Formats: sequence, structure tokens, C-alpha cells
Amino acid sequence: MTTHQYTNHDVAEHLRLIANLKEIKGEGRFHYLAFRNAAEVVDSLGEDINDIVAAGKLTDLPSVGKGVAEVITQFLASGDSDLAAKLRDQVPISLIDLLAVEGLGPKKVARLWQELGITTLDELKAAAEAQKIRQLKGFGAKSEEKILKGIDLLARRGDERTPLGVARPAVLGLIADLKAALPDDAITAIEPAGSVRRWKESVGDLDILAITPRPAEVMAAFCSLPQVRDVLWRGETKSRVRLKDGLECDLRAVAQKHWGTALQYFTGSKQHNIELRELALKQGWSLSEYDLEATGRGDAPAGEKRHFAAEEALYEFLGLDWIPPEMREARGEIALARTHNLPRLITTADIQGELHGHSNWSDGKATIQEMAEAAIARGYKYWLLSDHSIGLGVTGGVDSEKLAQQRDIVEELNQGWADAGVDFRLLLGVELEILADGRLALTNDVLAKLDVVVASIHSSLRQDRETITRRALNAINNPHVDILGHPTSRMLSRRPPTEIDMERVMRACAETGTVLEINAHPVRLDLNDVHARRAVDLGCKIAISTDAHRPQHMDFIEYGVAVARRAWLTSENVINTLPWDKMQQALK
Repeated sequence: MTTHQYTNHDVAEHLRLIANLKEIKGEGRFHYLAFRNAAEVVDSLGEDINDIVAAGKLTDLPSVGKGVAEVITQFLASGDSDLAAKLRDQVPISLIDLLAVEGLGPKKVARLWQELGITTLDELKAAAEAQKIRQLKGFGAKSEEKILKGIDLLARRGDERTPLGVARPAVLGLIADLKAALPDDAITAIEPAGSVRRWKESVGDLDILAITPRPAEVMAAFCSLPQVRDVLWRGETKSRVRLKDGLECDLRAVAQKHWGTALQYFTGSKQHNIELRELALKQGWSLSEYDLEATGRGDAPAGEKRHFAAEEALYEFLGLDWIPPEMREARGEIALARTHNLPRLITTADIQGELHGHSNWSDGKATIQEMAEAAIARGYKYWLLSDHSIGLGVTGGVDSEKLAQQRDIVEELNQGWADAGVDFRLLLGVELEILADGRLALTNDVLAKLDVVVASIHSSLRQDRETITRRALNAINNPHVDILGHPTSRMLSRRPPTEIDMERVMRACAETGTVLEINAHPVRLDLNDVHARRAVDLGCKIAISTDAHRPQHMDFIEYGVAVARRAWLTSENVINTLPWDKMQQALK
């Protein structure tokens, strides 16, 4: 009985490899297209390829003849095939890497290999920089420029991937536009999957899963969305497109009975799925994208299948509590789910207020009252006005005189809400600049008059580890500094974190009672999930705030809460889940 070690996608990728090697080698169009077409058929199947092989119905599939079927059977048995091994002997396998460069297909790669002897990305880059590629008929100087840009883009993608703050709005926009383009009954359910559903801070590509009674109609609408630049593959149950911003997205349609298993599988992560499959095997079941199949080593007879319309039912069948997507990173969550000890993760509904936000007194885009009223509209019980202090030249920050003026405004607004019976408190604070030499931009007598002080580093970010760490420690040890804002100062896809020693910083925060911030702005997400979990383990308190510079930025709170959930944090770990009086007691 097969253990379903290889999935439909694994088989499809192997067939694509063969197709590309055949085309690079120069074989006839019919020969490589047979494998390329078969790859797309297998990748868009609505059932497990292992089951089709076991039933002897492989050649019943479109585009799967005897030769392709033999390759599939060999691959499922061993992870390779005789044909692929033979082609690797004839064609340098490193040429496959060249296909990842935008604009280079198998035919162009074949010419670069045969006419210039290019077999690697490094050789391709060197040839383009030396202006050798333009010598080939049909290439030219623009081709060289495009190749160099493609190589650079490939390198940057490999290092950075796409930030969640770009990927999540993109996938939600696709889903919204797809639903708007179709009748109400065309889609029964639709969800983002993959890294986006796990709220991972960066994403490779996008995955969408849908239940639909009319998959062909849905796929046609998906491929016609205005965000789509190229349709890479269009099938009845799966399509892949490239968006205008370069992101690629898969849409898969599954039957209702397969929804729970497919949503679990395509959410990932890879290692979580491996551990789940291993657990299933120990219980006598083989887990695929679509169902559980009895292996014959348990109570159920071999070949019996179980389908799950909901993820919860699948996890329950395996003896587990349902595991939130943010926790599915193979960090011990399955063991906790088996013993019913999963934490009750924090939610956005737990947040009672925010402790970091700006107005147009520094670099914000709205008045103090507009920001506070946006917080009230969200149901918050308090919100901290924390404009940048002097010391950060680009903002024209607040000093003691301006803080006194803000105090008058805050008190007047609070009195007005109290008179109107509004349960809300506007707090006065500051985002205090930690200067390059370690000094703080405002004196202690000024800080002592504020409700909450957030201290942050914005300048001289490339200082050595010891210097920048001491700057942070100086603020942490100040009796008036309540919160250390965005501790590593990173900006995703724009700026790396500083060299700050986070272990020393977190230990100092635990000792002094200084709160560490999860900055929820999707460009920052700082603390990250790993640091946030470590901080709580060390005894630190956490605040989640959006660093809002305009009312709409308060919507970013879900990103910060997601970081906390990935760190396994509960509401008890986060101080701004507390009402104002108790939250105040949790500060220094």
C-alpha cells in the first residue's frame, strides 16, 4: 500500500523538468509538449495521483500516454525516473536555473548553451555584462539588459520574498474582485492559503482555495482579472497567473468533501504537514491533499477513505485539537494539540487600546482629535498620542513647550468625552528619540509628566553591536521609559535590522519592567514572532500598537496580533488588552 510520499504537485514538477530538458536538448515539439501537457493535467487533478495509479487508470487521463504513465509510476516508486536520469546525462541540469530568469524559455536557453557554452547563472551574467549575448541572432542589446535585470530580480526575490503587507492585500483583492465578477452562487467558499493564511512575514507566492459548482466559469473569471499580467496555466480546477507586480498566484477548486483536507494541506507549512502525515501513518492512515486512506496497518481495511469538509474534523479524527494556522510551523504545536494544551491565542477583539500613535504635530497626517475619534470608532478605551520628540530632524518633533500645549488639548478633549458619557481616555505621551550617543532627547522632568513614554531608535542604525545595544539599554534603564518601540528598527524589504543584541535587551526589559513593542505596521512587524516568543519566555511584557500616522493605519492592528499569535501569545502576555487602570499599573 502506498504511503503517498509524493503528491500531485511533485509528479507535475518532475514532468515539467523532463519537458524542459527535452526542449533544451532540441527534441521535437510533440515530444516535450506531451510531458508539459501531462504536468498541467496532473497538477490540476481533483484526486490523488497515487489512487489513479493504484486503480490502473493512469492512461485514462488526458495527455497521459504509455510513456508518460511509465515515468509517473517510476517517480512515485522512487522519486526519479529512467528518462529524467538519461536526460540529465545529456543536458546540464544547471540550465534549468536559467529558466527562472524572466524572458528566457527553453529555446533561448538552448541557444545560449549551444552557441556560447553558457550553463550557469554566473556564466549568463558574465556573458551579458561582457556584451557577448547581443552577438547571437535575435537577441540584441535590449535582450542583454533584460537578462541582467532578470538575474538581479531573481537574486532579490530569493533573499527577500514578498512582504506580507504587500501579499495579503493582493490576495484579498483578488478574492474580492473574483467574487464581484461572478454570480453570488458561483463560489461556495474561498480562502487564502499558504504563507498568507499563516500570516508569515514574507511570502513566496499566493495560494487561493475555492469550492465552486462551476469551476470552469470561476477559472475563466480568475484569469481575466485586471491584476493579471500573464496566464501561466489555465485548467478546469487549477489556474496559475502572474500579477502585474510580479507575484504569482494559484487558484484551486476542490469539492466540498475535500475542503478541510485541502485547506489544511495548502496552508502548510511543509514541516507541519510532514509531521501530520507521519502522525496519520502511525494511526494507519495515509494523508494526501484530498483525504485520508487506510493503509491496512490499523483498524480500517486497506483502501478505505475518509473525507473532511472542515479542518477541525480532520484534526479531531487524528486525535488533535484544531491548530490555528499561525501556529503551523512545526515548533511543537502538534504535541500540544494531542494533549489539549494549545494556548488560547490573543485576538484583535482582546485589544482595548493602543500605546503608540502620531498626529500632525510631528509627521502624522491627521489632527489629535481625528486620531482619537478614529480610536473611539474602533471601540478602543484609550489611545496614546506619542508624537516624535525633538532629536529626529525629519519630523520637527515636539519639545517640552509643545507637549504642554498638547496637554491642554488632551485634557479638553477628555473632558468633552466624559461630559458626553464616552468611555474613552486620550493619553499623552511621546515617541522619545534615543540619540546616537545614547542620550535621550528629553529630560527626566519632562518625561515624568507624561502618561506613557515610548523610546525608539531611528538614526545611526549601522552602529556596531555594542554601541547600538548600549543606546537601547540606556533607555530601558531610565525610570520614565515605559516601552521600547520597534526594537530592531528594521523595515521589511527596505532596511535590515540593526546589530542590536536582542537577548541582552530582552533580559534588561524583563528586569526593569520595560515593555517591548510589537509594532504592527506591516513594513515593520518588529518585534518579530521569534523575538516576541523569547521575550515572553524571559518574563517580558508586550504591547501591540500600529504606530498609526493616519486613522486608516489603525487597521494594521491585525498584523501585530498575527505576529503575537505566531509567537503563541495570549491576552495575558499583552498589556493593552487590559483596561486603562490595570494597564497603567503594568507600566513602570
